[in-house]
Amino acid sequence: MKKLLAAILAILFLSVQAHAFWFGNTELIDIFGSLDLSGPTETNVASLEKYVSANPGEEGIDEALLRLGRIYSDKKEYQKSSASYARILEAFPGSKFRAEASYELAAINYRTGKLKEALFLVEPLASDREATYALRARAGRLVKEIESASYGITPSSDLPAIGVLLPLKGDYGQFGEEALQGVLLAAEVFGSFAPNMEVVVKDTGSDQNSVDMAVTEFANDARVVGVVGPLLSSTAVEAARSGQRLRIPVITLSQKDGVTSAGDFVFRNSLTPEDQARALASHAAGAGLKRFAVLYPQTNYGVELVKYFEMAVKEQGGSVVRQAAYAPGTADFSAEVKRVFGVKATEKIDGRRKVREYTPTVKVDALFLPDSYESVALIVPYLDYYSVKGVQLIGSNGWNSPKLPELGGKAVEGAVFVDGFYAKSLRPGTEDFTRRFVEAYGKEPGVISAQAFDAARMLIAAASGQGADREAVASRLRELKEFRGATGSISVNARREAQKGLFFLTVEGGRIVEAAPVK
Repeated sequence: MKKLLAAILAILFLSVQAHAFWFGNTELIDIFGSLDLSGPTETNVASLEKYVSANPGEEGIDEALLRLGRIYSDKKEYQKSSASYARILEAFPGSKFRAEASYELAAINYRTGKLKEALFLVEPLASDREATYALRARAGRLVKEIESASYGITPSSDLPAIGVLLPLKGDYGQFGEEALQGVLLAAEVFGSFAPNMEVVVKDTGSDQNSVDMAVTEFANDARVVGVVGPLLSSTAVEAARSGQRLRIPVITLSQKDGVTSAGDFVFRNSLTPEDQARALASHAAGAGLKRFAVLYPQTNYGVELVKYFEMAVKEQGGSVVRQAAYAPGTADFSAEVKRVFGVKATEKIDGRRKVREYTPTVKVDALFLPDSYESVALIVPYLDYYSVKGVQLIGSNGWNSPKLPELGGKAVEGAVFVDGFYAKSLRPGTEDFTRRFVEAYGKEPGVISAQAFDAARMLIAAASGQGADREAVASRLRELKEFRGATGSISVNARREAQKGLFFLTVEGGRIVEAAPVK
């Protein structure tokens, strides 16, 4: 046994010496040798990281980056792994490891839901004559897998599956990828254990015909227990109709009004304008706010929010006393602010100059601004200029950006707004989801990923122990109560909408934090 071990070590030593012969870089070869002989321990990986950082142009750095990429990938540190492979492609265009880096970066993009980026890298590789035959064959197989978008197991498996309908190309591709990342995390297809649920993805874009075909294909696959998606309002109604007709549960992620009215097999898990408006009105009433002004953009987003907000405020015993609309892209809000607050101007003589003073004549407790953080940052200076004081600012989920306090400054301190998800929340389900998402993808999740995660988890829970009995899955979804999700405790109401407590946020000390609950 000792002789055999000695022979193996001798072969490894000769291999390392061969490296040194063509690299001529003894320090790097020593590090490679420690990796080869002792495996990727924290110490020798740290040595390799330090050397790569200190010697970016040295001979052999491309191989060092390839090794680091593989080590990070094994540790599921996909962001670091991707950065290592990408650096080879950017900084070493003539590297002998370029093809391997392309394939492995494509594989990471695929497993993290970035199908478009994965296909961009691997499709040319499948026919690259400079790549080895084995690598070209692997690339070809990955192309087919990406195009069929079947995660977790082989299509011939008997495991149950989730069908996913998302836009993965074009203008909405980024949002589709965010949703897919949430679904993949929910199904644990890349976890430490073998998955117990397949994820089959179909790219629907905004084509209604492709949605009907996709739902039909899912319905004809006995393994598919239900469907998550679509995301776009333009395709949600068609998916709902198809799902109801074929009696396969569909949990749409769209905000499309009335989408669940298609029937009892259609559900929704999405932050809607009505959800936001009702939550804000209730929160404001709890804080003693009764009189409201509204300044809103003439967009579907703005108009819908105002409609539901006015209704909800009346139900809470309050009233919207003044409102004004503005065109998208407006930069000067003088006229709108003066109209909403009935601002009157007077002139005084101060020494040798005339001074104009402004006095609001309309008194309100709060001003609702249902627009993006960029527009809010443009509006708030006009409030100060026209002497609008002591008015609580309230807003919608478009405010939720770290740039809000940066652009709005002191004017947005204490403002309260609502969203369907807040990654830094200490809610148990949210905290756990955020931790797992960061571990998997190296970034904080947003509301789209969180909602898709919850939709997939709801479907998995409803299918547990039921196999592909879709009637039973739909029935269990209708009865779902207090399901702990990333976006809160979820219960499905009579309209088959996922109901949960939203996240109230405020600006405090130049940062967005969760607002204290009203008494």
